[in-house]
Amino acid sequence: MSRIIIIVVLCSILTVQAKFPDDSKPCNYEDKQCIVELFNKLFIDKVVQIDPLKVAKMHLKQGVENPVRFDLIFKDNALIGLSKIRFTEVKGFAKDFAQKHELSINVKNLQMLGPYIAKGTLILLPVSGTGESNVTLDNTQMQITFTGNPFEKNGETYMDISNLELTVKPGRIYYHFTNLFNGDKLLGDNVNAFLNDNWELIFRQVEESFRSALKKIIEAIIKNVFTKYPYAKFFAE
Repeated sequence: MSRIIIIVVLCSILTVQAKFPDDSKPCNYEDKQCIVELFNKLFIDKVVQIDPLKVAKMHLKQGVENPVRFDLIFKDNALIGLSKIRFTEVKGFAKDFAQKHELSINVKNLQMLGPYIAKGTLILLPVSGTGESNVTLDNTQMQITFTGNPFEKNGETYMDISNLELTVKPGRIYYHFTNLFNGDKLLGDNVNAFLNDNWELIFRQVEESFRSALKKIIEAIIKNVFTKYPYAKFFAE
């Protein structure tokens, strides 16, 4: 059985504005269009400082039965592009929010930049390297579901989240790893070319590990916003 290990450590705590923006009015419960506009305003423009997001460590390890077998560590990387997230559709967010909620998101361009350490096998070819990496996702669609959990603080009701699930469908992925094979340019260029020419195949092989890592980041963003402000700040009768 394939074994996948995912470790994500966020270097910086997500910064959430202390005061809820005065010019942001709550939406009626389940008013989809209003909620989409509110979330685009709050999560990106007003409330959360998330770009770049510093990732101290992301460790992806794919099991031995996969044709793409690797142990890949990103250290002190910057995740750039989350400020370009756009909410396109929502479901849920009723008065009784202890239920399932859904978010549809588009990310125009998302980059992971920084040092990497890699070893493994790519379609029977042993691969190793230590250098700088750039993994770029273009026009990515994300579908997020989670359960709302009410809790009381200072006499007001807030929403925590649990059971978050994420699907990721990139429109295109670009890979670039420097110093593969200890700087052998021919081998390194060939591996980078293979990764980019076969990006869909590569993504299918690593999708579960990549999605699980990104899920931890997305969950941290959503949780930080909804546990910062009372639910009534977002929605009203």
